[in-house]
Amino acid sequence: MPLIEISLLVLAGFVGGFLAGMLGVGGGIVFVPVIQQLLVYHEISNGNVAYTLANSLVIVFMVGISGTVKQLKLKNTHIPSAFAAGISASVSSLILTYFIYINGINNPQLFNYIFAGILILTTIRMLFSNKTEITELVIPKIGKFIPAGLFAGLVTALSGLGGGIVLVPYFNKVLKLPIKFATGLSLSVIPIIAMPLIIFYGSIKPMQFVDFKYQTGYLVWPLLIPVISSAILASGYGVKYAQTLKPKTLSIVFVVFVLITLIKILFL
Repeated sequence: MPLIEISLLVLAGFVGGFLAGMLGVGGGIVFVPVIQQLLVYHEISNGNVAYTLANSLVIVFMVGISGTVKQLKLKNTHIPSAFAAGISASVSSLILTYFIYINGINNPQLFNYIFAGILILTTIRMLFSNKTEITELVIPKIGKFIPAGLFAGLVTALSGLGGGIVLVPYFNKVLKLPIKFATGLSLSVIPIIAMPLIIFYGSIKPMQFVDFKYQTGYLVWPLLIPVISSAILASGYGVKYAQTLKPKTLSIVFVVFVLITLIKILFL
């Protein structure tokens, strides 16, 4: 792999990992376009969507694990709630992923439009819901995390972004969890969502190979290793930086992140 590609992957890993740690998202907004560009460079057309989703999910899985360890030390997450949301998300994501695969749906533009609609609804919810800052931590009953997981699973299957971009607003605005706790909990859910999909994509034969020798199903290891290495390192800095921000500031940063994601999908 050329040095410029490795440098791009390392940079993408660092930026995406930092955002993941700070905002409780998977960082896929950075990873997905980089992966897509590399696939174009390697003249991969068949299975482009599957490659993009599969490799993005491996990265967000590793970032989620790393971030969760740090959030546990800060008591900024709740593992039973994470499992409730994560397992329900795994079910919905696997069903949709299997549907996409058996029907041979390979239209990135269609996925982008669907995801853009989800982001618009998320932005409206964040901007126009009750703006009173939530400071008291009251963890709802476990069953209330299941709808969030089901929805996040669909988002993950469609976008490869890990689901955090809808989990954080749901935890904060619907379940009334403080924004810093919502981001920490979201980060803990992401690996649970991603794991079954990674197994699925890693166990099936690609339509077209990128690197036959260093490839497991749709997972391309020369692409993954540089990104994962820098993303894990950066996620810790992201978690630490989030703790220095006021809750209102962190909420504003998250909304800006969603809007940038939306602009990228619709216009770039």
